[in-house]
Amino acid sequence: MTQVPQQPPVEPEGEDAKVQPPAPPYGQPQQPPYVEPQQPQQSPYGQPQWGQYAQPGQQYGQPGYPGQPGQQYGQPGLNNPGFNNYVAPPKPGVIPLRPLGLGEILDGAFQAARRNGKAMFGSALIFQLATTAITLLVMYLAFGQAFGDLLTMDPNVTPDSAALESMSGSLVSFSVSLLLTSILAVVIQMILQGALVIPVLRAVLNRKTSFTQMWRLVRPRIVSLLLLALLYAGAVFVTMGIYILIVVALIVGMDALSSGGNALGAIALSLLISLPFVAASVWIGTKILLAPAAIVVENVGPIASIKRSWILTRNNWWRTFGISILAAVIAGVIGSVITTPVSMLASFLVPLMFGTEPDPEQMTNAIFIAQGIASLVGALVGAVTLAFQTGVMSLIYVDLRMRRDGFDIALLKESETGKDDGGIPGSPVPAGQQPGPYGQ
Repeated sequence: MTQVPQQPPVEPEGEDAKVQPPAPPYGQPQQPPYVEPQQPQQSPYGQPQWGQYAQPGQQYGQPGYPGQPGQQYGQPGLNNPGFNNYVAPPKPGVIPLRPLGLGEILDGAFQAARRNGKAMFGSALIFQLATTAITLLVMYLAFGQAFGDLLTMDPNVTPDSAALESMSGSLVSFSVSLLLTSILAVVIQMILQGALVIPVLRAVLNRKTSFTQMWRLVRPRIVSLLLLALLYAGAVFVTMGIYILIVVALIVGMDALSSGGNALGAIALSLLISLPFVAASVWIGTKILLAPAAIVVENVGPIASIKRSWILTRNNWWRTFGISILAAVIAGVIGSVITTPVSMLASFLVPLMFGTEPDPEQMTNAIFIAQGIASLVGALVGAVTLAFQTGVMSLIYVDLRMRRDGFDIALLKESETGKDDGGIPGSPVPAGQQPGPYGQ
């Protein structure tokens, strides 16, 4: 058998010689052909957009490098490239100008309160002290004498009708006074919530807010905030009235006053009926949580602010509820850790100031002094927690507007100027201009 000689491989010539790689030795894998890397697509503005990469060779201080001061949106130098030249959204103040996460909202609320301590903590402290002083005064004037009579009453002697009538009158006057004080506290807190939105919004653009500046900006919105507080109070009273009527009708229908078993059944049904009222209150309260912020920032009336809050929380109810309830839990834990030991210590030490056997008048004074000390500490802590919770509510409003309205673009345009006009960021009303009619 004749063996055919093996022909040597033919070498490519011309252009093929540049493209074809040399054949690998026998038994080794063939290497893939070399492909020229493509250059990153350049932005039409000469700089990378959010979520894209910076151009190769851009150095700090040269045109086109993100992060140069004085650059406008759409021109080179808007953002700083981070890891692997990734361009993050701008962060002129306490939060980045993009939809926020839970940690960014909580941290931004703390940072805004810390940067505007006089405006936020100072205002909250004044309102908390005023509310506490009014409540203690009402308690002392309306219930102090009745409490002293109750301490001096002999348990072995049946009180006459005049004493019972006097105590009943004191209790009624105390209840009415406490109800009026609660309404006043709701109105004051609503105004304060609207006012504290201003330093938080300005801190988003790294602008500080003074005490007088905050109240000057919120002054044209106070009427709308008052009307909103009255609407809330009216809705609460109507709901409570409906529930009380249902409970009374249930007691009468089951004849619960004449039978112990019927009374227990009426109590159980009353608690069961209260569950839908509580669920509806939580749901509606979350839907209208952002109404004070809408009044202050967007310059709308109370009805329009409720509609606006209802729209912003659409498809975001659980997110809004979860963040707000978490902020309330944090504030409650901080307040309890500080106020509970102080209240217990004051209740134990203050009666010792009047001796081992104080008379009823001294005992009444000791109780009110201890309550006053605990309320004073509670007001100090409440000012901090109120400022924090209002900051969280304000940043939830900013976050939902960025998700729905592109509010981050409006804030970015304001931050590009680098000038503080002294107004509310994102507001349709220019700084120093009085808004139009309140009612809508």
